[in-house]
Amino acid sequence: MSFQKGVMFMGKRYIACSYEKDGRIRTWVKPVNGKSMSAAGKLVFLSMPLWYHIILGLLVLFTLGPPVIEAAGGPGTDGLPLAAILLFLAGTHFYFPRELRKYHGAEHKVFSYRDRVSALNRKQIMKAEITNRHCSTNAIVMYFFMFTLLSASLAVIGGIGIHTVINVSAAGALILMPVLTYWLNRTKETMVHRLFFRISFWLQRYVTTKQPEEHHINTAIRSYRRLVFKEFPQKVREKRKPNKKERISMVTADVSVIPVGKATTSESEQIAAVHDLLKEYEGKLTFEVNAVSTVIEAELSVLFEVLRKIHELPFHDGVKRVATNIRIDDRRDKEDSMEEKKKRVTEKANN
Repeated sequence: MSFQKGVMFMGKRYIACSYEKDGRIRTWVKPVNGKSMSAAGKLVFLSMPLWYHIILGLLVLFTLGPPVIEAAGGPGTDGLPLAAILLFLAGTHFYFPRELRKYHGAEHKVFSYRDRVSALNRKQIMKAEITNRHCSTNAIVMYFFMFTLLSASLAVIGGIGIHTVINVSAAGALILMPVLTYWLNRTKETMVHRLFFRISFWLQRYVTTKQPEEHHINTAIRSYRRLVFKEFPQKVREKRKPNKKERISMVTADVSVIPVGKATTSESEQIAAVHDLLKEYEGKLTFEVNAVSTVIEAELSVLFEVLRKIHELPFHDGVKRVATNIRIDDRRDKEDSMEEKKKRVTEKANN
Protein backbone atom coordinates (compact mmCIF):
# COMPACT_ATOMS: atom_id res chain seq x y z
CA MET A 1 0.00 0.00 0.00
CA SER A 2 1.27 3.46 -0.87
CA PHE A 3 0.44 6.77 0.79
CA GLN A 4 1.34 10.44 0.51
CA LYS A 5 4.79 10.08 2.09
CA GLY A 6 5.86 6.49 1.46
CA VAL A 7 5.09 2.84 0.87
CA MET A 8 4.01 -0.12 3.00
CA PHE A 9 4.28 -3.82 2.22
CA MET A 10 2.43 -6.35 4.34
CA GLY A 11 3.06 -10.09 4.61
CA LYS A 12 1.32 -12.75 6.66
CA ARG A 13 3.23 -11.92 9.86
CA TYR A 14 4.83 -8.49 9.42
CA ILE A 15 4.15 -5.06 7.99
CA ALA A 16 7.02 -2.86 6.80
CA CYS A 17 6.85 0.86 6.15
CA SER A 18 9.28 3.33 4.61
CA TYR A 19 8.45 7.02 4.37
CA GLU A 20 10.17 10.34 3.91
CA LYS A 21 10.54 12.71 6.84
CA ASP A 22 12.84 15.72 7.09
CA GLY A 23 14.52 14.76 3.83
CA ARG A 24 15.42 11.23 4.97
CA ILE A 25 13.87 7.79 4.52
CA ARG A 26 12.54 6.38 7.81
CA THR A 27 11.81 2.66 7.99
CA TRP A 28 10.18 0.31 10.47
CA VAL A 29 8.92 -3.26 10.45
CA LYS A 30 6.38 -4.55 12.99
CA PRO A 31 4.30 -7.69 13.59
CA VAL A 32 0.82 -7.54 12.10
CA ASN A 33 -1.47 -6.73 15.03
CA GLY A 34 -3.95 -4.10 16.12
CA LYS A 35 -1.28 -1.73 17.40
CA SER A 36 0.83 -1.77 14.25
CA MET A 37 -2.21 -1.47 11.95
CA SER A 38 -3.42 1.48 14.02
CA ALA A 39 0.00 3.13 13.70
CA ALA A 40 -0.02 2.53 9.93
CA GLY A 41 -3.54 3.95 9.59
CA LYS A 42 -2.61 7.04 11.61
CA LEU A 43 0.48 7.64 9.46
CA VAL A 44 -1.55 7.34 6.24
CA PHE A 45 -4.38 9.59 7.49
CA LEU A 46 -2.14 12.37 8.81
CA SER A 47 -0.07 12.42 5.63
CA MET A 48 -3.05 13.31 3.43
CA PRO A 49 -3.22 16.89 2.10
CA LEU A 50 -5.27 19.66 3.73
CA TRP A 51 -8.09 19.56 1.17
CA TYR A 52 -8.73 15.91 2.03
CA HIS A 53 -9.18 16.67 5.73
CA ILE A 54 -11.39 19.70 5.03
CA ILE A 55 -13.75 17.79 2.73
CA LEU A 56 -13.89 14.80 5.07
CA GLY A 57 -14.62 17.10 8.01
CA LEU A 58 -17.45 18.82 6.13
CA LEU A 59 -18.94 15.46 5.12
CA VAL A 60 -18.91 14.29 8.73
CA LEU A 61 -20.49 17.59 9.82
CA PHE A 62 -23.32 17.51 7.24
CA THR A 63 -23.89 13.77 7.66
CA LEU A 64 -23.90 13.37 11.44
CA GLY A 65 -24.74 16.96 12.41
CA PRO A 66 -28.46 17.10 11.49
CA PRO A 67 -29.44 13.89 13.38
CA VAL A 68 -27.53 15.09 16.44
CA ILE A 69 -29.23 18.52 16.31
CA GLU A 70 -32.65 16.90 15.90
CA ALA A 71 -31.99 14.50 18.81
CA ALA A 72 -31.06 17.49 20.98
CA GLY A 73 -34.47 19.10 20.28
CA GLY A 74 -33.41 21.33 17.42
CA PRO A 75 -35.08 21.67 14.02
CA GLY A 76 -35.16 18.53 11.92
CA THR A 77 -33.25 18.87 8.66
CA ASP A 78 -32.11 16.42 6.03
CA GLY A 79 -28.38 15.91 6.05
CA LEU A 80 -26.29 13.95 3.65
CA PRO A 81 -26.73 10.16 3.55
CA LEU A 82 -24.37 8.34 5.90
CA ALA A 83 -22.83 6.55 2.92
CA ALA A 84 -21.44 9.87 1.64
CA ILE A 85 -18.41 9.41 3.89
CA LEU A 86 -17.80 5.88 2.59
CA LEU A 87 -18.21 6.97 -1.03
CA PHE A 88 -15.76 9.83 -0.51
CA LEU A 89 -13.13 7.54 1.04
CA ALA A 90 -13.46 5.07 -1.84
CA GLY A 91 -13.72 7.77 -4.49
CA THR A 92 -10.46 9.50 -3.53
CA HIS A 93 -8.75 6.38 -4.88
CA PHE A 94 -9.36 7.98 -8.28
CA TYR A 95 -7.98 11.37 -7.25
CA PHE A 96 -4.63 10.63 -5.70
CA PRO A 97 -2.36 13.61 -4.91
CA ARG A 98 0.73 13.86 -7.10
CA GLU A 99 3.17 12.41 -4.54
CA LEU A 100 0.84 9.54 -3.70
CA ARG A 101 0.57 8.63 -7.38
CA LYS A 102 4.38 8.49 -7.63
CA TYR A 103 4.69 6.31 -4.54
CA HIS A 104 1.92 4.10 -5.93
CA GLY A 105 3.90 3.76 -9.16
CA ALA A 106 7.05 2.93 -7.20
CA GLU A 107 5.18 0.28 -5.19
CA HIS A 108 3.94 -1.35 -8.41
CA LYS A 109 7.37 -1.33 -10.06
CA VAL A 110 9.05 -2.94 -7.05
CA PHE A 111 6.32 -5.57 -6.89
CA SER A 112 6.53 -6.22 -10.64
CA TYR A 113 10.33 -6.53 -10.75
CA ARG A 114 11.34 -10.19 -11.08
CA ASP A 115 15.03 -10.01 -10.17
CA ARG A 116 16.56 -9.32 -6.74
CA VAL A 117 15.11 -6.10 -5.33
CA SER A 118 18.01 -3.87 -4.32
CA ALA A 119 18.86 -0.16 -4.45
CA LEU A 120 21.72 -1.07 -6.79
CA ASN A 121 19.12 -2.33 -9.29
CA ARG A 122 16.91 0.75 -9.00
CA LYS A 123 17.44 1.81 -12.63
CA GLN A 124 16.16 -1.57 -13.82
CA ILE A 125 13.29 -1.42 -11.30
CA MET A 126 12.25 1.99 -12.65
CA LYS A 127 11.72 0.32 -16.04
CA ALA A 128 9.45 -2.40 -14.60
CA GLU A 129 5.72 -2.56 -15.33
CA ILE A 130 3.67 0.10 -13.56
CA THR A 131 0.42 -1.89 -13.55
CA ASN A 132 -0.29 -4.64 -11.05
CA ARG A 133 -2.80 -7.45 -11.39
CA HIS A 134 -3.48 -7.50 -7.64
CA CYS A 135 -3.71 -3.74 -7.10
CA SER A 136 -6.31 -2.33 -4.71
CA THR A 137 -7.78 -0.54 -7.74
CA ASN A 138 -9.41 -3.88 -8.59
CA ALA A 139 -11.36 -3.78 -5.33
CA ILE A 140 -12.44 -0.16 -5.84
CA VAL A 141 -13.61 -0.93 -9.38
CA MET A 142 -15.68 -3.83 -8.05
CA TYR A 143 -17.06 -1.63 -5.26
CA PHE A 144 -18.36 1.10 -7.57
CA PHE A 145 -19.62 -1.46 -10.07
CA MET A 146 -21.75 -3.10 -7.37
CA PHE A 147 -22.82 0.26 -5.94
CA THR A 148 -24.07 1.37 -9.37
CA LEU A 149 -25.81 -1.96 -9.99
CA LEU A 150 -27.53 -2.02 -6.60
CA SER A 151 -28.56 1.64 -6.85
CA ALA A 152 -30.10 1.08 -10.29
CA SER A 153 -31.93 -2.04 -9.06
CA LEU A 154 -33.41 -0.25 -6.02
CA ALA A 155 -34.40 2.75 -8.13
CA VAL A 156 -36.31 0.45 -10.51
CA ILE A 157 -38.22 -1.07 -7.61
CA GLY A 158 -39.42 2.41 -6.62
CA GLY A 159 -40.95 3.67 -3.41
CA ILE A 160 -37.57 3.95 -1.69
CA GLY A 161 -36.09 7.28 -0.59
CA ILE A 162 -32.85 8.46 -2.16
CA HIS A 163 -30.99 8.33 1.18
CA THR A 164 -32.04 4.74 1.70
CA VAL A 165 -31.04 3.79 -1.85
CA ILE A 166 -27.57 5.29 -1.41
CA ASN A 167 -27.01 3.89 2.09
CA VAL A 168 -28.20 0.37 1.25
CA SER A 169 -26.26 0.28 -2.03
CA ALA A 170 -23.05 1.53 -0.41
CA ALA A 171 -23.33 -0.97 2.44
CA GLY A 172 -24.21 -3.85 0.11
CA ALA A 173 -21.33 -3.04 -2.23
CA LEU A 174 -18.93 -2.94 0.74
CA ILE A 175 -20.06 -6.41 1.85
CA LEU A 176 -19.80 -7.88 -1.66
CA MET A 177 -16.48 -6.20 -2.57
CA PRO A 178 -14.14 -8.76 -0.87
CA VAL A 179 -15.98 -11.69 -2.45
CA LEU A 180 -15.92 -10.17 -5.93
CA THR A 181 -12.28 -9.11 -5.59
CA TYR A 182 -11.32 -12.65 -4.60
CA TRP A 183 -13.25 -13.95 -7.61
CA LEU A 184 -11.45 -11.49 -9.91
CA ASN A 185 -7.95 -12.23 -8.59
CA ARG A 186 -8.13 -15.94 -7.79
CA THR A 187 -10.40 -17.66 -10.29
CA LYS A 188 -9.82 -18.78 -13.86
CA GLU A 189 -9.68 -15.86 -16.27
CA THR A 190 -12.68 -15.32 -18.53
CA MET A 191 -13.87 -12.54 -20.83
CA VAL A 192 -15.52 -10.87 -17.82
CA HIS A 193 -12.25 -11.01 -15.87
CA ARG A 194 -10.39 -9.45 -18.79
CA LEU A 195 -12.96 -6.64 -19.03
CA PHE A 196 -12.52 -5.67 -15.37
CA PHE A 197 -8.73 -5.99 -15.60
CA ARG A 198 -8.72 -3.75 -18.67
CA ILE A 199 -10.61 -1.09 -16.72
CA SER A 200 -8.35 -1.50 -13.68
CA PHE A 201 -5.12 -1.38 -15.72
CA TRP A 202 -6.28 1.75 -17.55
CA LEU A 203 -7.03 3.46 -14.22
CA GLN A 204 -3.71 2.32 -12.76
CA ARG A 205 -1.74 3.59 -15.72
CA TYR A 206 -3.43 6.98 -16.20
CA VAL A 207 -5.22 7.84 -12.93
CA THR A 208 -3.78 6.20 -9.79
CA THR A 209 -0.05 6.02 -10.65
CA LYS A 210 2.62 8.31 -12.06
CA GLN A 211 6.17 7.59 -13.16
CA PRO A 212 8.18 7.65 -9.90
CA GLU A 213 11.42 9.50 -9.30
CA GLU A 214 14.51 7.88 -7.84
CA HIS A 215 13.69 8.72 -4.21
CA HIS A 216 10.22 7.18 -4.57
CA ILE A 217 11.81 3.96 -5.86
CA ASN A 218 14.40 3.96 -3.05
CA THR A 219 11.65 4.35 -0.45
CA ALA A 220 9.65 1.46 -1.91
CA ILE A 221 12.76 -0.73 -2.12
CA ARG A 222 13.61 -0.06 1.54
CA SER A 223 10.09 -1.04 2.67
CA TYR A 224 10.02 -4.19 0.53
CA ARG A 225 13.44 -5.36 1.71
CA ARG A 226 12.66 -4.86 5.39
CA LEU A 227 9.58 -7.05 5.01
CA VAL A 228 11.37 -9.70 2.96
CA PHE A 229 14.24 -9.89 5.48
CA LYS A 230 11.65 -10.84 8.09
CA GLU A 231 9.51 -13.28 6.09
CA PHE A 232 11.52 -14.43 3.05
CA PRO A 233 15.24 -13.76 3.78
CA GLN A 234 16.38 -16.23 1.12
CA LYS A 235 15.06 -13.86 -1.57
CA VAL A 236 17.52 -11.07 -0.79
CA ARG A 237 20.64 -12.82 0.46
CA GLU A 238 23.57 -13.28 -1.86
CA LYS A 239 24.16 -16.90 -2.88
CA ARG A 240 27.67 -18.23 -3.24
CA LYS A 241 28.87 -21.50 -4.73
CA PRO A 242 31.87 -22.68 -2.74
CA ASN A 243 35.03 -23.59 -4.61
CA LYS A 244 36.84 -26.35 -2.72
CA LYS A 245 40.09 -25.81 -4.64
CA GLU A 246 40.16 -22.12 -3.79
CA ARG A 247 42.30 -21.06 -0.85
CA ILE A 248 40.30 -18.50 1.08
CA SER A 249 42.25 -15.60 2.59
CA MET A 250 40.10 -13.57 4.97
CA VAL A 251 40.61 -9.84 5.38
CA THR A 252 39.37 -7.65 8.21
CA ALA A 253 38.15 -4.09 7.68
CA ASP A 254 36.87 -1.37 9.96
CA VAL A 255 34.50 1.05 8.20
CA SER A 256 32.58 4.13 9.30
CA VAL A 257 30.31 6.19 7.06
CA ILE A 258 29.69 9.87 7.80
CA PRO A 259 26.89 11.55 5.78
CA VAL A 260 27.70 15.27 5.43
CA GLY A 261 24.96 17.90 5.69
CA LYS A 262 22.19 15.74 7.17
CA ALA A 263 19.19 17.37 8.86
CA THR A 264 19.74 15.21 11.96
CA THR A 265 22.72 14.03 14.01
CA SER A 266 21.25 10.57 14.59
CA GLU A 267 23.02 7.62 12.92
CA SER A 268 20.68 4.81 14.00
CA GLU A 269 18.86 4.66 10.64
CA GLN A 270 22.17 4.54 8.79
CA ILE A 271 23.53 1.76 11.02
CA ALA A 272 20.31 -0.23 10.53
CA ALA A 273 20.67 0.12 6.74
CA VAL A 274 24.27 -1.15 6.90
CA HIS A 275 23.14 -4.06 9.07
CA ASP A 276 20.43 -4.99 6.53
CA LEU A 277 22.95 -4.85 3.68
CA LEU A 278 25.46 -7.09 5.47
CA LYS A 279 22.76 -9.67 6.22
CA GLU A 280 22.43 -10.15 2.46
CA TYR A 281 25.91 -11.69 2.49
CA GLU A 282 25.23 -14.28 5.17
CA GLY A 283 27.73 -17.11 4.72
CA LYS A 284 30.17 -14.91 2.79
CA LEU A 285 31.28 -12.65 5.64
CA THR A 286 31.08 -12.04 9.35
CA PHE A 287 30.55 -8.62 10.87
CA GLU A 288 30.18 -6.76 14.11
CA VAL A 289 28.35 -3.44 14.38
CA ASN A 290 29.45 -1.14 17.20
CA ALA A 291 28.60 2.41 18.20
CA VAL A 292 31.06 4.20 15.89
CA SER A 293 31.98 1.73 13.13
CA THR A 294 31.42 -1.70 11.63
CA VAL A 295 34.04 -4.46 11.54
CA ILE A 296 33.78 -6.85 8.59
CA GLU A 297 35.70 -10.04 7.82
CA ALA A 298 35.50 -11.45 4.29
CA GLU A 299 37.51 -12.39 1.22
CA LEU A 300 39.11 -9.37 -0.40
CA SER A 301 36.88 -9.41 -3.49
CA VAL A 302 33.73 -9.70 -1.38
CA LEU A 303 34.98 -7.05 1.04
CA PHE A 304 35.53 -4.45 -1.69
CA GLU A 305 32.10 -5.18 -3.15
CA VAL A 306 30.44 -4.70 0.25
CA LEU A 307 32.43 -1.56 1.06
CA ARG A 308 31.30 0.03 -2.19
CA LYS A 309 27.66 -0.73 -1.38
CA ILE A 310 28.02 0.63 2.17
CA HIS A 311 29.51 3.85 0.79
CA GLU A 312 26.54 4.19 -1.61
CA LEU A 313 23.83 3.73 1.06
CA PRO A 314 23.57 7.38 2.25
CA PHE A 315 23.26 8.60 -1.34
CA HIS A 316 20.15 6.43 -1.72
CA ASP A 317 18.61 8.43 1.14
CA GLY A 318 19.21 11.73 -0.60
CA VAL A 319 22.52 12.68 1.06
CA LYS A 320 24.73 14.68 -1.33
CA ARG A 321 28.12 14.19 0.33
CA VAL A 322 29.56 11.21 2.21
CA ALA A 323 32.87 10.72 4.02
CA THR A 324 33.78 7.03 4.43
CA ASN A 325 36.70 5.93 6.59
CA ILE A 326 38.09 2.44 5.84
CA ARG A 327 40.94 0.60 7.59
CA ILE A 328 41.93 -2.82 6.21
CA ASP A 329 44.01 -5.48 7.95
CA ASP A 330 45.22 -8.03 5.38
CA ARG A 331 47.60 -10.62 6.87
CA ARG A 332 49.15 -13.06 4.37
CA ASP A 333 51.74 -14.94 6.44
CA LYS A 334 49.12 -17.02 8.29
CA GLU A 335 45.40 -17.69 8.47
CA ASP A 336 43.87 -15.40 11.06
CA SER A 337 40.24 -14.68 11.87
CA MET A 338 38.53 -11.77 13.58
CA GLU A 339 37.52 -14.00 16.51
CA GLU A 340 41.07 -15.28 16.97
CA LYS A 341 42.43 -11.73 17.00
CA LYS A 342 39.89 -10.71 19.65
CA LYS A 343 40.71 -13.81 21.69
CA ARG A 344 44.45 -13.04 21.70
CA VAL A 345 43.88 -9.44 22.72
CA THR A 346 41.52 -10.48 25.52
CA GLU A 347 44.00 -13.05 26.83
CA LYS A 348 46.86 -10.54 26.88
CA ALA A 349 44.68 -7.90 28.54
CA ASN A 350 43.76 -10.34 31.32
CA ASN A 351 47.38 -11.34 32.03
